[in-house]
Formats: sequence, C-alpha cells, structure tokens
Amino acid sequence: MSGSGGFYKYRCKYFYTHNCPNWVYVNNSPCANCCAEGREADGGATEMPSSTYSHDICVPRVEGGVVHYTLMEIVNTDESGNQWTLRYKVNQTQVPTVMTTSATPGPPVPATSY
Repeated sequence: MSGSGGFYKYRCKYFYTHNCPNWVYVNNSPCANCCAEGREADGGATEMPSSTYSHDICVPRVEGGVVHYTLMEIVNTDESGNQWTLRYKVNQTQVPTVMTTSATPGPPVPATSY
C-alpha cells in the first residue's frame, strides 16, 4: 500500500518478474502497461494447474533396527485430480540411511561430595 486518498494501492502483478514500477487498485492484477505489452495473455499459459504438480515426500521404513528414508513422489494420474499414485523418485541404491538406537542415557546422579 502506498500513497493516500482513502484507497489501497498494490504493486503490479509483474512487479517482481518484469520489474514493473506501476501500482494498481486490485491486488494481484496487472497494470495497463503490462496488459498493453501482452504480459497478461501469456501469463496464464505458463501457470500449471495445481492438480498436475508432483509432491516429493520421504517415506520412512525400518529394517533390522535401522531407519531408511526413501525419496518418493506423489503424482496425479488423471485430469480430474482425483487419482494419485506413489512412485520412486530416485534409484534405491542412492538412498542415505540414518542410524538410530533405542539406548537412552540414564537420569543424572547428584554428586555426594564437593
């Protein structure tokens, strides 16, 4: 918000991507100059719908007391965004392991002499 006069002003939608210095009255909207240069027409084509994104996750598994983390991704399999599948992201030989133990230190014992 900048200026005065009772109305909020926001930076142009392309302030960060194209260094546009103009201000608008509607948040996340392009200014008149950006519309005239055709930025609004190609801006929608580059955006992907959220249903086509893949999401990376680390799946833990325990083998012989050792925790292994497998890098996997959740991928959308259809256009409606209702069907998702889990698949391996990298080759299984490249997955690092994290050693864990069940041993915990005992409670602290107060000193009897100083």
